[in-house]
Amino acid sequence: MAFEENDEVLAKWPGTSLYFRAKVTYVRDDDQEYDVQYEDGTIFTIKAKDVSKRQELKPKVKPRSRSRGRSPGRGRRRAASKPKEDESPATPKATSATRVSRSAKKAAAPAPTPTRQSARIAEKREFSADPAAAAAKKAAGPSIKDRVVGLVTTVASEVVPTVGALVFATLGPFILVSLHKLCTASSYKLANPIDKLPRTFQAYWDQQTFLAYFAMTLVVRILCLLPVGTKVKTASGNDARMSGFVVLLLGMASMPVLVYKKVNLNFVSEKYFFLMTSAVLLSVAGALFARLKNWFAPERKSNWNVANGNTGNPVVDICKGRELSPWFLGADFKLTLFRISMISLAMVNVILVVNSIMNKGGEVNPVVVLASSFQVLYALDAMFFEEYFFFSHDYMHSGLGLNLICSYLTFPFIPTLITQYLIQRSPVMNWYYLMAIAFVNAIGYIIFRASETQRCEFNKDSETASIKNLETISGAHGKKLLVSGWWGIVRHPNYLGELLIQWSWVLPAACTAGKVDLLVYYLPIMTTLVLILRCKHQNEKNKRKFGLAWNTYCERVRSNLIPKVF
Repeated sequence: MAFEENDEVLAKWPGTSLYFRAKVTYVRDDDQEYDVQYEDGTIFTIKAKDVSKRQELKPKVKPRSRSRGRSPGRGRRRAASKPKEDESPATPKATSATRVSRSAKKAAAPAPTPTRQSARIAEKREFSADPAAAAAKKAAGPSIKDRVVGLVTTVASEVVPTVGALVFATLGPFILVSLHKLCTASSYKLANPIDKLPRTFQAYWDQQTFLAYFAMTLVVRILCLLPVGTKVKTASGNDARMSGFVVLLLGMASMPVLVYKKVNLNFVSEKYFFLMTSAVLLSVAGALFARLKNWFAPERKSNWNVANGNTGNPVVDICKGRELSPWFLGADFKLTLFRISMISLAMVNVILVVNSIMNKGGEVNPVVVLASSFQVLYALDAMFFEEYFFFSHDYMHSGLGLNLICSYLTFPFIPTLITQYLIQRSPVMNWYYLMAIAFVNAIGYIIFRASETQRCEFNKDSETASIKNLETISGAHGKKLLVSGWWGIVRHPNYLGELLIQWSWVLPAACTAGKVDLLVYYLPIMTTLVLILRCKHQNEKNKRKFGLAWNTYCERVRSNLIPKVF
């Protein structure tokens, strides 16, 4: 990027061709954009190509060439060597008044009639020569055409992002609710969800369930205050203690106590749909709270880590989120959401399986236990290595808005649909099939964890002893690119490991679901599509970030996910 924060620049006003003086407040290196603040205090996110240095827009005046006969030195030499005979000291020379009169006579000549093309060119030259004059001309009164164009541009710049943000924010909950209404004890088939969606708010709201879910989030938050685990400095400059793994172990250790006390665990299975809707409603409340907190935050604290939700449009700002790493009541907001998501995933699985065993008089189905244990191990791994969450794309680049909050709080209710399906169907598989599925999960976990550890340790400190022997390539601006280890086999080995893990979750249900109950495959199919698209996006971003070094890496490592295939 050509500019840094606090640089004085000329930035184009959105929807116009006018440039005004502004100051860079934030550099979006990945998106090739700047957040700029104009002199009137307005802040916009502007493309890098629309931001220039002030001197770049000054008129370039071509110096007038001199002929050999008009050379000053030549004239002086001629005057010194050969004075004119008819010139005497008393003869007056041409004065400035004489030159002015000649210029006036010359200016009196009729000017050519301007054409529409020359008028546009003259307007551009006038603006390029003096942006302040162009701004004054705009303030004096725009034409009817300019007003119509400005109105259309303003409406489009406000309505289109608002509609897009609302559609994207509601699409996730709509799919989630549709899945839970279509996935019943008797069928997981594809169907039109519109007819099965409830039309009343009472069908989505249960006060007891909402309070129970909210209490669970508070318990997780309070337990994370335990003085255990190492301290890690977050992006906001605060120290966060890595205690999520201990909290998850405490939650799982409480299960034998609940069973011994004969606590009714049917609540989770009976109120499963209301638990999911409670997560959606709590997401909306959390997004509104995050925006309200940022609204009253001091300017210097709210601008240093602004995200894509820094548009001034309230709907877009709430959906995308303004702050990247807000800190509230001694905790990192994003880290707390990540913990709630992973701990909920593990606990819901454990409760569903334990409750099914108790309801069947102690009968254990190894297929259900194996499939559920994969998800529990996934959550345990995430909490054990929760320090690496600070190097994830969500933490570094996504704002804390409705989209991110809802995705974290509702995520546990997608893979646990597979657990519920297995509990309802009780499939039977031979031991060698189970061993093959466990092998797929183990391979996926090894690839994912090993590659993620290399990536995160490299981003944290490229001289770490565990990775200092790995080969790197220096890219643009001195940035290094890891090109060996797991990253020397495929370009995105962590995505490959993630795909193998999530497909292993659904493989135990494949023998029963077949080609009929297709909704059980929703999570791995969507994850596959998303990660394929993310590979393309990540490749483009890395090409901008590393320059020619990325081209060299791509020539060396040609596959994105699967060697020799893709």
